[in-house]
Amino acid sequence: MTHEYSESGLNVLSAHASGRHRLVVRAALHGMRIAAIWQVLMPISRNVEKLDVTTPPGGGFEEVTIALAQAQRELVDAMIARFRSMPWVTSATLC
Repeated sequence: MTHEYSESGLNVLSAHASGRHRLVVRAALHGMRIAAIWQVLMPISRNVEKLDVTTPPGGGFEEVTIALAQAQRELVDAMIARFRSMPWVTSATLC
C-alpha cells in the first residue's frame, strides 16, 4: 500500500492502491452553491457514487461530502484547487 500527498495536504492512499476518494467541501451557513459544485464535478460525474449535504448543529457551516470511485488523482487535485479558488468555499479537503 503506498501513500502520497494530495492538493489537500493530506496523506492518503494513492490512486493505484485505492480508487475511492471522499471530498468534503464546506461553506458558511446558507452560502453553499450546489450548482457550482456540480459544475466542478461534471468532468467526472460518472464517478460520483454519493453526495451528502449536511448542516451540523451549531457549526455555522454547511458541508457537502462527495464519494468518488476510481477518479484519477490529477482530476481530484484539480477539483480541490478549483473549489479552494471559489470565494464562498471555506475549505475543500480529501479524506
